Amino acid sequence: MLLATSGAAGPALADDGDDGADAGVEDVAADDEVDSDGGITPERPERADLTIEGLALTHQELESVPFTKAGANPPTPFVPFTSDELDGTGWAGGMRGTLTGTILDQDVQLSAFYLQPISLEQSKFDLGEGANPANTDAIYYDPAQNSTNAENIFGMVVHHETKLMGGEANILRPFDIPGLFVGARGIYFGEQLGVTTIEQSVGVPGGSDNTPDRDQVGVRVDNQLIGLQAGLTGMVDVIDGVRVGGDVKAGLFYNHATRRRTYQQKQTPDELNFKSKDSDDVLAQGIEINPRIEFRLADGVTLSAAGTFLYLNNVSESLPHLATVTDPDDASPRADGDTYFYGGSLGLTMELDGASKTGESILPIAPDSPDATRTEVEERLAAIEAMEARRGNRALSLSISGHINRMLIAWDDGDKTDIYEADNVSSRSRIEFEGAAKITRGLSAGYRLAVGLDDTASVDLDQTRDDGNGLLELRHAAWWLRHNKAGSVTVGFTSPATDDIILKDVGGIMPGAANISTMAGSFIIRHADEYEQDDDAPTAANNPLITRTTISDFAAGAAVDTLRRNVVRYDAPRWTGTFGSVGLATAWGEDDFWDIAAEYRIDFNDWKFRFGAGYLNDKDEGGRLLDNGDPARRDRSEYKGSASLLHIPTGLFATVAYVHRTFNGLDSSDQAVFGENTTGLVTPPGTNRPPTDYLFTAFGVRKRFSWIGDTTVYGEFARVDDAITGLREAGLDDATNSEVTDSRMEMIGAAISQNIDAAAMDIYLGFRHFTFDVEGAREVQGDVFPNMAETLTDISIAYTGARIKF
Repeated sequence: MLLATSGAAGPALADDGDDGADAGVEDVAADDEVDSDGGITPERPERADLTIEGLALTHQELESVPFTKAGANPPTPFVPFTSDELDGTGWAGGMRGTLTGTILDQDVQLSAFYLQPISLEQSKFDLGEGANPANTDAIYYDPAQNSTNAENIFGMVVHHETKLMGGEANILRPFDIPGLFVGARGIYFGEQLGVTTIEQSVGVPGGSDNTPDRDQVGVRVDNQLIGLQAGLTGMVDVIDGVRVGGDVKAGLFYNHATRRRTYQQKQTPDELNFKSKDSDDVLAQGIEINPRIEFRLADGVTLSAAGTFLYLNNVSESLPHLATVTDPDDASPRADGDTYFYGGSLGLTMELDGASKTGESILPIAPDSPDATRTEVEERLAAIEAMEARRGNRALSLSISGHINRMLIAWDDGDKTDIYEADNVSSRSRIEFEGAAKITRGLSAGYRLAVGLDDTASVDLDQTRDDGNGLLELRHAAWWLRHNKAGSVTVGFTSPATDDIILKDVGGIMPGAANISTMAGSFIIRHADEYEQDDDAPTAANNPLITRTTISDFAAGAAVDTLRRNVVRYDAPRWTGTFGSVGLATAWGEDDFWDIAAEYRIDFNDWKFRFGAGYLNDKDEGGRLLDNGDPARRDRSEYKGSASLLHIPTGLFATVAYVHRTFNGLDSSDQAVFGENTTGLVTPPGTNRPPTDYLFTAFGVRKRFSWIGDTTVYGEFARVDDAITGLREAGLDDATNSEVTDSRMEMIGAAISQNIDAAAMDIYLGFRHFTFDVEGAREVQGDVFPNMAETLTDISIAYTGARIKF
């Protein structure tokens, strides 16, 4: 039997995630008293259907909007260029997941969908120049605004992108009214328009002009619709195994419409450069129709084919804003348009409680199982004993455990897409060796050695790299002493006290999900308004990837969950009473790191609650030097914690994590990983970077809908403020001296996780959508220009994988 320091000696030393990535989940699955089958809900499973559909949708034809106009002195000829000429398939794939089940004897339905961006683009040259008699201006040219690059232009490159995603929660058959459903719904509809206007032929990317006369123009509109809906649904049997029907629904929504405009003259940043953000709140309406046909393939399995039509009104669209993009007095997002999507889907519906238990279990038969004879129990126990690992020191026990966690990641960075296979660093694949021995009454000693796979880590991959380091990562190498009344002391490379403190979770979300940098964290940020610069090679002169800035930089790095290191750690004996259980721990590392943490847990009637909070101070110099050769001085402090609450009868849960990081050291590096100080362009020299605030939330439902195991469906949201503020990041690195003055990243996502108790396995499927917002200042020819425009593309990832323990 494995011994560990976690039982009576404070916060668990034995983490189970990457950087301690899923100790919070184990709060329910292992540390708490739960049903013998691992569930957290009543023994009788309630009926549930899970539907997974692939989507193929298209958007209505874009409004016909001119991109060019006649130049001065008409009737001089000009070359028209309109949105009708944008080219692309116009279709995009996506996914929709729907879970239908029963909560407190009420049928409910949860659904979420995501559509890949629909991209259209076109380039048009020879619009005028030199001997060409045409005199063509960009549609936004305004002599009063001194938009000089837009007059008598040579060429233009236009990229248009449409995005759609959403989720809903419905009550089915309220008041026992057949076919009726009512609920809440959220929809995101956005568009992004990027225009590059080229005044002269030598300014075309790759041309001879190193400081080309080009405009970079961006218009982005975001419509966030939240409201109530009602509808009718039903299916009719036509022949045996075939049904037809569908649903129709209508909703009234509050639409928070936001418009962002950016304008840059690349060669003359002192002429006309600005960034503006305007918003409006309006009432919007939506209608959706989904005709459907279903074919029963087997008991509990149905194939469905459906059509989809979604109409939205009172929304803002990007194209109408191009003509006034240089007008600082235009402050209206103009959320008065309408749009629609249509297409189809193909999916499978599975009754989660419809299957029967088949096959021989791979788990040993429990001695108290009513189906196990004494002979069977003895045979199974003998087989287990025969599998025990051999050890050189018979005084100490030896236990070998671990898990494999592999995944597929599909990504879209606004210009390119691909699919990678990776090891999920949210809970990295690993193998662990643990053991313990009793020294005397109440006193024991033990050890822990663990290594993780680093061959193709999900945190290392980016748009230019689809393989990993091919290495192993040391996770733990430590020994410990534990006294039942005095607590435990651990020495070695292991978890400090605040490791896992932001990962408390009783909802069953993907292990380590609160640390968002561990999955696709190295993906590189891309300029949103430079689609014509299509060479992603790191050394390319026209590389639109901002190679020094990643998702992880915007998200404060994977270290928001404290990294393991060489420490001496003390865990106080755990206090348990009527009002819950409390654990305390502290750690010290090599005279330049220390932290302290507290953990609280309680199971009260129908509720489960977990909470953890801690503080750390990190002064690890890391051997870095300042420009003058003096040692750099790292000094960072963090307040961090998390909480998670579960209502067992309904399965509803909410999880939140927060980190506040301050910088107090001296390191002039202008990159997020090392920098302690601002660049000093708009702040006094030597000023420390502003604090970083990191927030993660997840909410959803965790229920045992079938004998297979618990099912968790959840949405998630994260926001990180000022992770790169004060530095030379996110596109502002193209100036000799620059400083980010404001930065923010937001992530919205949804996922489903299915436990398979019989195989000690978790299967997960989800998506995340990242948006980035940056403002900064540049120094040009001795003058400082604030509020410089930096528009960045969104990054979306979809992922699926499985973790199996051994």
